[in-house]
Amino acid sequence: MVFPAETAAQIRRRMLDILQDHARKVLEAVRELSPLLSSYLKSIHKEVDEHYNNIARLEQEAETLKRTLMTELSEAGAILLSREDFLRLAAISSEIVDYAGGIAFRVAEMSSRKWEADREILQDLIKLAEATLDTVVRLREVVLSLSYTTSRTIELAKNVEAAEHIVDTMYRKVDLSIIGSKMKIPIMLILRDIAQFLEQIADKAEDAADAARILSLSAF
Repeated sequence: MVFPAETAAQIRRRMLDILQDHARKVLEAVRELSPLLSSYLKSIHKEVDEHYNNIARLEQEAETLKRTLMTELSEAGAILLSREDFLRLAAISSEIVDYAGGIAFRVAEMSSRKWEADREILQDLIKLAEATLDTVVRLREVVLSLSYTTSRTIELAKNVEAAEHIVDTMYRKVDLSIIGSKMKIPIMLILRDIAQFLEQIADKAEDAADAARILSLSAF
C-alpha cells in the first residue's frame, strides 16, 4: 500500500526492493538448470523431479512479486514518473523464468519417459546452461546497482552484453550438433527447444539490462 505522506523517493526505494527480490528469484530458477540437466544425464530421475519442482516454485514466487510490484505501482499513480520503466524491467525479467520453466518441463518429461539423449550433446547443453547463468548473474548485479549510481548501472550492463555474446556463439555450435546427430526426431526437437530457450534467456537478460539502464536514467 502507498501512503499519502510518502515521497517519490521512498516509493522508488520500496519498488527497487521488490524488483531486486524478483531478480533473485529469477536467478535462483536459472541456477537450477545446469544441475537439472546433469541429473538427467546421470539418469537420476528423483533429482530431476526435485529441480523441476524448485523451478516451478520459483516461477510462481517470481510471478507473485511481479504482481505485487504492479499493484503498488498502480497505487502510486502519477507521483512516480518512472513506473512504466519498473514494469518494463519486471516484465522482461519474468520472461527469463518462464523460459526456465519451459526447459524444466521438457527435461522432466524426457526423464519420466526414460528417453536417452546423446551424452556429448547433453554435456554441451550443460555448458551452455552455465554460460546462460552467467548472463543472469550479471543481470542481477545490474539490478542491484539501481540502488546506487547511474554510471555504475551502465557499466555493469556492458558485462551482460559480453556474456550474451558468449552464449550466442555456444548456442550456434550446439544447435548444429543437435541437427547433425542421429538421435530420434522427438528427442532432437526437444533438445533444440532447450538450447533455444537457453539462448533466449541470455537475450532477455541483455534486454533487461537495457531496461535497467533506462530506469537508472529516469526521473522519480
